[in-house]
Amino acid sequence: MKRYRIQVDGRTFDVQLLSDPRQNTVQVEVDGQAFSVGVEPVAASVAERAAEPVAGSGPEAAVRPAAVPVPQAPSGKTVTAPLPGVIKSLAVQPGQQVTPGATLLVIEAMKMDNVIRASREGVVETIHVAEGHRVAHGQVMLEYRA
Repeated sequence: MKRYRIQVDGRTFDVQLLSDPRQNTVQVEVDGQAFSVGVEPVAASVAERAAEPVAGSGPEAAVRPAAVPVPQAPSGKTVTAPLPGVIKSLAVQPGQQVTPGATLLVIEAMKMDNVIRASREGVVETIHVAEGHRVAHGQVMLEYRA
């Protein structure tokens, strides 16, 4: 799993993630000691999300925390990001009728294009993302009309 070097109040800690960081409880090792840590999503402001770079390099990119998931709306009406990544393209517009299997958008993650398809028939009401924007796992990207 990933390792991080973090500083808190002038003290440096070596932290290793031992389990999936998208879960409600995460296993971590801090300076050789294992802990079980509760994790809650915190909605980032629009300004904070807009300030995040789409791609980075160098040591500062390696320790950048994952994007914070945006709270989800009720399930059958929404399409959420199945993985973190960058919106590469949008294939639909608000008001457009879609059928099961229709391409909604493409997320680029780990240099791979992931086509997100409609799982049901419906009319697209709202699109919450734009090309080039970063999305977090579970973030609401699109809503259908009720």
